[in-house]
Amino acid sequence: MIIHFICRGNLFRSIIAEAYLNSLEVKGCSVLSSGSTATSDQGWNLVYYEKTLELLEQHGIREFAKADYGDQLTQSRLEKADISICMNRRIYDECVPIVAFPGGPRIWSVADLGEPGRIAHTASEEQLYREEAYQEIVWNVDRLVLEISAIS
Repeated sequence: MIIHFICRGNLFRSIIAEAYLNSLEVKGCSVLSSGSTATSDQGWNLVYYEKTLELLEQHGIREFAKADYGDQLTQSRLEKADISICMNRRIYDECVPIVAFPGGPRIWSVADLGEPGRIAHTASEEQLYREEAYQEIVWNVDRLVLEISAIS
């Protein structure tokens, strides 16, 4: 089974989801991630990707992250997946004009940094929101794994 996580830049939420699911080493499951605006944003997103890697390191799962970031969502990437997950409704809305989902994607409610509810005004707030998003993603991935295990 192939799980495909989709966010905007493929540097934070989808990277976390991919690394965390990889860390669980679910038998018969492979993971990929993409971003709806990854190509256009890649150049200036390196600093944010590095912060994501630091967060993964703090949680002991850095080794499970893919080697790079900024993979653009394409129809061919989407068609490889058995389950596609948009990190929130905004992502889904951005994807609809550029790809056709084969079957319905799942839509989570994980807000990105800078979106309502996660607008940081200080470095400590930003770190808090990063951790909060991490925990939400872990919770959602754990639920997904339970569901996949029940199907298998």
